[in-house]
Amino acid sequence: MIVPFNKDAEEAVLACCIIGEEQNKFDLARSHVSSDDFYTDTNKKVWDAMQALREKSVPIDEITLSEELGTESEINLVPMYLTNKVQSTGSIMHYIDILLEKSRMRTMRREYSLALDKIKNNEDSQEILNIVNDELDKHSPREKETTHIESSLQEIKQELDSMLSGDFKHEYIKTHIPHLDEKIKLELGTVFTIAAPTSVGKSALSLNIALKSASKDGFPALIFSLEMPQKQITKRMLGAVSRTNLKGLEDNIKESSYADRLQKSMDKLKGLPLHTIHNIKSVDQIASDVRRYKKRYGIKLVVIDYLQLIPFPADKMGKADGIAMISQRIKQIALESNVSVVLLSQLNREGATSSNPSIFHLKDSGSIENDCDICLIMNYKNNDASSAQGYDSIGQYSKINYLIGKNREGQSQLKGEFKFYSAYGIFY
Repeated sequence: MIVPFNKDAEEAVLACCIIGEEQNKFDLARSHVSSDDFYTDTNKKVWDAMQALREKSVPIDEITLSEELGTESEINLVPMYLTNKVQSTGSIMHYIDILLEKSRMRTMRREYSLALDKIKNNEDSQEILNIVNDELDKHSPREKETTHIESSLQEIKQELDSMLSGDFKHEYIKTHIPHLDEKIKLELGTVFTIAAPTSVGKSALSLNIALKSASKDGFPALIFSLEMPQKQITKRMLGAVSRTNLKGLEDNIKESSYADRLQKSMDKLKGLPLHTIHNIKSVDQIASDVRRYKKRYGIKLVVIDYLQLIPFPADKMGKADGIAMISQRIKQIALESNVSVVLLSQLNREGATSSNPSIFHLKDSGSIENDCDICLIMNYKNNDASSAQGYDSIGQYSKINYLIGKNREGQSQLKGEFKFYSAYGIFY
């Protein structure tokens, strides 16, 4: 099988870097290209020598490059040969594109070959897919980008113009709980951590946010659940949409009005852009799945239920380090894929028994509070489920106190109170 590479493109990129030193063509090239993108050993060595010269602040030309390559072999003659490969540097990006295309093809060839070996060894298919996708994503063509702030200034100007015209629509995730939306704003690229003791409703709150974001704003959501299967999550959403206590389903389904309401709610849910994943082996798999669903469905919201259940290599690190690694990776996922992540977390034993839990009661790692942009901590009023009960026209509810323990773009230490109707799984 022929190995994909283009000798002329590789040499042209190197030549442009040599004759285009005054225009900093090497700095342009290395923002796209690495040593591994070259196929021949000679071209790799020439590129590495250019890197070494740049690190020493030495100009890159055929003389300095030859001296850096040494005199023990004919490789020091290569720079002189390369200077005759191109007449100008104007087409350097064209050559870089060809070089990178061949490099990606070699990566694909290698990864698919390794995948075939794993298949022959009867290894797990999902694990093979994740490894291949992760490696290929690293070599995916990057969008045209700039590191100068001019592009951001242009975006801000466009937003200001649309504000003046009254057409501005800021894209962020709303919880659609008015008193909470007054306190926080879930921008894309942020991590919103919800922490609470067991059975206080953090899973229900996250599902409420995903459901309302999908139904009211049309934002696709991806839910990772390590606690509940898809059917259970769907039943919870069905209860919230229909305001039906599904625990009494068998006794009430014979009533036509009850059955009709459920059918209408199922039809509504069926049309919503909601996806769930339940087989999670690592945070890297989560990253791969988020990228895939972002490309395929344009997801804007990711729910992870919950942090402490995500597997990590326990044979290589302790639990605190593992949780810290996962927390940091989730923040990277939010930024790289430009999605808002709702991350659920447990409180430690002290926080779970406290009437006023704080951000310092997050379980297992201080990295959680550092990595998140917004942190909401909640517990039953007075830490007593019985005394927190109330009743109104909707039905029985629990009073849940909450604290905004961290709010990177707004005011923190704000307090509030939810009404949680556990029978329907809805928050107000």
